[in-house]
Amino acid sequence: MGTLNLGSATFQSSGANLVDAPPGSVIQVVSNTYTTSTSNTTATFADTGLTASITISAGSKVLIMCVQTLDMQRSATDCRCAIKLLRGSTDIFAPGNNKNVGLEGHYSSTQNILFLPLHFSFLDTGASTGSNTYKIQGRVNTAADSARVRFQDDSSPSTMTLLEIAG
Repeated sequence: MGTLNLGSATFQSSGANLVDAPPGSVIQVVSNTYTTSTSNTTATFADTGLTASITISAGSKVLIMCVQTLDMQRSATDCRCAIKLLRGSTDIFAPGNNKNVGLEGHYSSTQNILFLPLHFSFLDTGASTGSNTYKIQGRVNTAADSARVRFQDDSSPSTMTLLEIAG
């Protein structure tokens, strides 16, 4: 165990992680980038491939920051999809109406396409001590009219960064 002194604050370390850090301190950071293209043409949630794991200390929280690249397409007047965040198999951030990205209204009835990097963050206060694995899932809102959503298309990178925050 080592000691780090920063002004009037003293931190104890165990290996590469800080222990006894003041509440709100960032204890560790884990990041993952994923570039393999995946797609979904159903209204059932499926993995986008973006995932990351972090091992945390008792009382810590996890701040999840994501950039999920996606493009949606549908031959109808609306083009929507839903994205959710899971810890293990538990939904921790999901749209209440099963749609949280898209175009709505009359744009084109022949083809609507939307490309974007979706940025979002979530503070997980329910993470358990030890290892926690997070992943993103997505689906189209309606599996009709040639609807599809693609993630990491053309190797566009998606990233997930996990920060352990002292409790």
